[in-house]
Amino acid sequence: MATDSYLLKCLGLASELKAQDLFLKSGQIPRARVGMDVSPIEVEATDENCLLAIFKSVTSSYHEGQLKLERSVDFSFAVPEFDFRFRGNAFYQRGQLSLIIRLLWKGIPTFEQLQLPPVLKKVALDKSGIILIAGVVSSGKSTTVAAMVDSINQSLKRHIITVEDPIEFIHPDKLSLIEQREIGTDTRDFNTALKYVVRQSPDVIVIGEMRDADTLRFALNAAEVGRLVISTVHAQSVTQIFDRMAGFFKLDERDAMLRHFAMNINCLMVQKLLVAKDQKTLVPATEILIGNYTLRKLILDKEFEKIHQALMNSGHEGMQTLDQSLLELYQKDAITKETAIQNARRPVEMEKMMQGIIFTSSSGKILGS
Repeated sequence: MATDSYLLKCLGLASELKAQDLFLKSGQIPRARVGMDVSPIEVEATDENCLLAIFKSVTSSYHEGQLKLERSVDFSFAVPEFDFRFRGNAFYQRGQLSLIIRLLWKGIPTFEQLQLPPVLKKVALDKSGIILIAGVVSSGKSTTVAAMVDSINQSLKRHIITVEDPIEFIHPDKLSLIEQREIGTDTRDFNTALKYVVRQSPDVIVIGEMRDADTLRFALNAAEVGRLVISTVHAQSVTQIFDRMAGFFKLDERDAMLRHFAMNINCLMVQKLLVAKDQKTLVPATEILIGNYTLRKLILDKEFEKIHQALMNSGHEGMQTLDQSLLELYQKDAITKETAIQNARRPVEMEKMMQGIIFTSSSGKILGS
């Protein structure tokens, strides 16, 4: 089996299907994800030797070493036959190698193509602070960050430095000067890259993932001295972001971290990809917190239970809860009623809102508008 031709055939078929992911498992026919379905494609089964050869053909010796050491590694690559990039993960299951390859957008998508709220374009042009894009795995966080970077690149004369593992989208210099550093290729690890980035005169710093206390400390310090920091984090709600950040620190450090974090928040957004009504495309539902006086005070006072109502009351500033976003998608006929209710945080309230019944609470009076 010719390794190169086999990979190209698989990628070609996945591309024709407009698939999100390609799955290669030893001894099995490859499968592709279209919407929520993972189905076989018309290619013969592969084997362990072929998969290892494919992996080596699109990665470096660093990735080979990481796979041997960690038994799993992320990577990205491009091939001349396609004018878009691919992101992959190699891992072992039952002692055998598997590859999952994500097909990335052709070019860098705009906010409009991604169907994201306009407020994101506004906060992307802020001079300093912290923007975190949250969600579960494969919820489109990296794509949203790429759209934000491209918006800056087209609008402002800035120096942007990214630290990524791996690099997914290639940003050509436009108005901004962009330098992209990949872990393992351009720098040893995140901490090493961030140690020196302050000496590289950045205006905007993009960190692939907010993964530990050191990364968050760096982001907070960079924001305080006038840099804009954009990153991602695994969380399913804006309040869960605070739990995630606090979990990086010892108990006696958490209050100080929270104060520091609250004063430097520009925007926290959680996004969730849903299968659209056509059962083929994906649409994002989003929860958005903007760092205004009211929200910062609630965070400083640890009144997290009031944040939901605050978001509901602050639509004029671009904020919204996930359920408000779901309701809007349903009203636009983008998703089914069942999808909206199944993904709602408060399903009973969602059904009532669909009937035109809007919930309020005494905390709404406290939180304004």
